Amino acid sequence: MSMKKRLLIVFLCMLTCLIAFPVPQVIATDVTIVTECAEVMPLMECIYDADHTLSISNEKAIVYAYVRGNSSKATKCKVTVELQEKGLLFWSSVNSWDTTEYGRSAELNASQGITSGKSYRIVTTVTVWSGTDSETQTITSDTIKA
Repeated sequence: MSMKKRLLIVFLCMLTCLIAFPVPQVIATDVTIVTECAEVMPLMECIYDADHTLSISNEKAIVYAYVRGNSSKATKCKVTVELQEKGLLFWSSVNSWDTTEYGRSAELNASQGITSGKSYRIVTTVTVWSGTDSETQTITSDTIKA
């Protein structure tokens, strides 16, 4: 087969692909960039603020977590914290704690003996109720090696 025929076949294949699978086009619009907040956060109506910390000292994991609800809506708050240990491939649960408070906030302090040399993290789930409606948010900490 001659070189011209090969090039013609390649060209026809590329043209067929471009026609069969069109490339989507985007039209740029006037976009206002907000530099104050670099990440997209879901709008929470009941949860005002939530955070947690994990620290390790003397082969003991120390856990603190809290949630604050919107003062005009929150009627009950719950904090659940699960301490996890890194295995060979997966995370396994070491212990979990929870607390529920009526009102607009709840906090939890706990500690657990751990194994030196292992890696740990906490997964915190907070829920705030407004009457019978509720909102839940889950936060995972960074990994800390004991």
